[in-house]
Amino acid sequence: MLRSAITVCAAAIYLAASSSAASAALPNHRSQEALIIAIHNLAHVPPGTLLDAERIAADIFSRAGIETEWMVVPVSNSMDLLTDFSASPERGCTQPLSSHTVRAQILPHAPFGFSSQALGYSLPCAERGIQVTIYADRIEAVSQHTLACFYRVLGHALAHELGHVLLRSPAHEHLGIMKAVWSPGDWQRAAVTVLGFSSDQARRVQQELQRIENNKTVPPPLTAAGEAF
Repeated sequence: MLRSAITVCAAAIYLAASSSAASAALPNHRSQEALIIAIHNLAHVPPGTLLDAERIAADIFSRAGIETEWMVVPVSNSMDLLTDFSASPERGCTQPLSSHTVRAQILPHAPFGFSSQALGYSLPCAERGIQVTIYADRIEAVSQHTLACFYRVLGHALAHELGHVLLRSPAHEHLGIMKAVWSPGDWQRAAVTVLGFSSDQARRVQQELQRIENNKTVPPPLTAAGEAF
């Protein structure tokens, strides 16, 4: 879960030189098969804005040596929006990902009682249904209180929550895209560049995707409402 400290304070706005190490020295090779992210855009984020956000997230994964394809997928039945909370271990998932396809949804509003700082959440160990949920109103709040525009906030939020799924863990790091609480300084940096995965995280994600490849798991077909890029 990505949380944001959205109160701007001059003392907190800075670019720490040490944080750039989180994106350095990433592996150059890519997985044999692309990671497919299927998004249910229930918040009706404008197509151009969503495409820009997808490109930000795609850039973050590309720097980690991971090719992605993005699809906007219509909801064909209620089972598409199934949320599986049955498997949520604190230390990580016991089972590998079952396919190269990860399902995400963007909802208009966070529910009552949901953490005021959280932009969304992931279910890294879910065996079916939606694995990533993002709330558009929380993305908008961050974009209004920091230097990062809506699509850049959304792109980073998607990459963060997808990172939990691909790393098979709810754990966070002190720097980079998998940081838990983002300061205004983090968002200042995200406004002009991207916060990335560490080399170790990139290697772990690539290993997870390769494990799927080795098991020759074929993802179910999807009907796209928009073009992948």
